[in-house]
Amino acid sequence: MKDFLSFFAERYLKAEGFSPDKQPIASLEALEKKSMKMAFNGLRQAINDCVEMSLHFDHAEVEKLDSQLRSRSIVTLSELRRRYSKSYAKIMKRGQIKNETEYYLVRNVLYDPTEKAPEERKLLEELISDYEAA
Repeated sequence: MKDFLSFFAERYLKAEGFSPDKQPIASLEALEKKSMKMAFNGLRQAINDCVEMSLHFDHAEVEKLDSQLRSRSIVTLSELRRRYSKSYAKIMKRGQIKNETEYYLVRNVLYDPTEKAPEERKLLEELISDYEAA
């Protein structure tokens, strides 16, 4: 996950104008020196922030980013969305896709090659099928 944060930050957070010591990886490494538990919690929050920040990405951008991450053996954005996204959790709890943004989120998670439980895969396929039929 640290590799994902580094990759994502390099592409999407450089423009934020953080000073070198405030860059996400530098901050994480400083936390690691103090407490691995604090660093782990900080990394989880940073990943969650990246996932939430990426929700406006269009389908093509997510596919491109996932491909780049996969080629470097880094966990994909789609997989992290599945793990961390509040939006994804709401869709799964609701059992229905409400709009195109949710449709692409579910679609990207389904087609990401990361292992999923058969029940989750079946539910994702049903959600997509129901949305496409509507």
